[in-house]
Amino acid sequence: RFMDDVLTIGQLAQRTGIGVSAIRFYEQKGLIDGPPRNKSGYRLYPQKYVERVRFIKNCRDLGFPLRSVSELLKLCYPESVQIECAVVQERVQKQYEVVLKQFDELNRQREKLEKLLDACPQADGEDECGFLQIMLDETGNPCNG
Repeated sequence: RFMDDVLTIGQLAQRTGIGVSAIRFYEQKGLIDGPPRNKSGYRLYPQKYVERVRFIKNCRDLGFPLRSVSELLKLCYPESVQIECAVVQERVQKQYEVVLKQFDELNRQREKLEKLLDACPQADGEDECGFLQIMLDETGNPCNG
């Protein structure tokens, strides 16, 4: 009966959709407690770890740094204390702003790459590649050649 209530690290990884090494990393960083071990030394995770690891995974998928994940865990998983929604909302707003900045930067990179693709000699039959000139141009504009 006891064995039905616990998971090996492999089972926990499978149920949460992350790798075994990520679970060990989260333990190392204090995001999850090290579980008890059986007589053979295998980690045996209680079922409640599935929810916590999924929470961590979802935070990481949204780009939250480990420090923020740790703070969110403390805010969302205190023992019998109400979640501090205003504080959580503040953390989410900060991460949203970070993602928006990353999105803007990715769009700038995409635009520059499109200019490079448009300047490719195969695109217009030129013999000379304009890549170097474009990369040396401060504006990244292939029309400034």
